[in-house]
Amino acid sequence: MRKRKKKVLVVDDDEVIRNLLINFLKFSGYDGMGAADGQKALEIILSDAPELVISDIHMPLMNGFQLLSAIKRINPGIPVVFITGFAHFRRFFADKTARADGFLEKPFSLEALDTLVKKFV
Repeated sequence: MRKRKKKVLVVDDDEVIRNLLINFLKFSGYDGMGAADGQKALEIILSDAPELVISDIHMPLMNGFQLLSAIKRINPGIPVVFITGFAHFRRFFADKTARADGFLEKPFSLEALDTLVKKFV
């Protein structure tokens, strides 16, 4: 019997970053999936629930905080990790309403990403 790969959804409007992270996840043995915006991410979450969501904060249509709120309403057990180049968003993590499970500031190393992913899946 084959072991099912853990699903990790990467949500980022930057196609290069999104594809880099998906490829890294696949190389690391995960089922990496991607969405260019929060609305598409919610469709994927509803149809193919991932074990972890890694999301940018600044995105069109639905920002990362709006996505986080929607994910936690749908399935509060899915951990959400933010990646962002805007360090000033760290202050939001002191606010319990943000409820993100982790944070990586761009630029980050793939080793740091791997450590964070292993923490949640």
